[in-house]
Amino acid sequence: MNRTRRITLLATLLASSVALAPAAAALGTTTGTAVAPTGGQCTLHKSGGKSDNSARYTLTGSGFDGTGKVTVTSDSGQSRTVGVSKSGNFRAKNLPYGQYSAAPGQGGAVKCTSPAKPGEKPGETDKTKTPEAQYAAGRKAGFDSTKASCETKPKAPGLAAVDPNFEKGYNDGSAEALKAFCGTGTKPQEPNTSAAQVTTVTATATPASGTLPCTPSAVITFSAAITSTSAGQVIYRWTRDDGGVGQSEVITFDAAGTKTVTATWTRGGAAGTKLTGWEKVEIMKPNVGKESNKATFDLTCS
Repeated sequence: MNRTRRITLLATLLASSVALAPAAAALGTTTGTAVAPTGGQCTLHKSGGKSDNSARYTLTGSGFDGTGKVTVTSDSGQSRTVGVSKSGNFRAKNLPYGQYSAAPGQGGAVKCTSPAKPGEKPGETDKTKTPEAQYAAGRKAGFDSTKASCETKPKAPGLAAVDPNFEKGYNDGSAEALKAFCGTGTKPQEPNTSAAQVTTVTATATPASGTLPCTPSAVITFSAAITSTSAGQVIYRWTRDDGGVGQSEVITFDAAGTKTVTATWTRGGAAGTKLTGWEKVEIMKPNVGKESNKATFDLTCS
């Protein structure tokens, strides 16, 4: 008797489940299936590899249009197309480290987030992308380009989108080259036949090693001995390992000999902080391309 009741009850429950299925389907039809909006977000995750060079990554995305595909593109220009699930998610595996964007079939590309670069501590930034580095790179490009042609340009040629810091540096470098090599116009000056010829440039850093107080800051002094074979002017500038580029400076030799120029770099940090880097001198005129050794320093804040 009890067994019969259990069978009857089970049959009743099954019948109820069957009856609810069309109702649930009807409810889904009424409200519509939720479709993820075009756009969404994406994140790069480390997925394998025992070293920085062999590390592989997986890019995951959510909130994308679940009706098509997305094209994943790296900052190096490599791309891959992957499918998007009905829930708006996607996954692209076995990728190298980089900065990625994901572009759905419709709508603009979405910039994905990436972890710290292998070998880079969390919170650190790519030094080549800081405003200071962009300005320094632009200034060097503007100086070199204008020095070669003596033509002014409002921004670096061939770039679709120019960082404003790069553009400002480019314009400053261009103006500096015009003044140093091209007079005030856009035509080259006649060669300076009395220009000195630089034979050697030797740079040193002081202090170069050991400990030093860094509170509130420490100053590293660089000096460079420039040797010329004759009387004339020498145009030079200091550059350093973080991308910083100094103003072009001029020294005048009354006769053959050696003159010393200096520069400083202010650094700081808490006790135990390691300070490393280098500066060197580049000769801009007359024998362009001549440069000193890298005056390195390896210090510890005390």
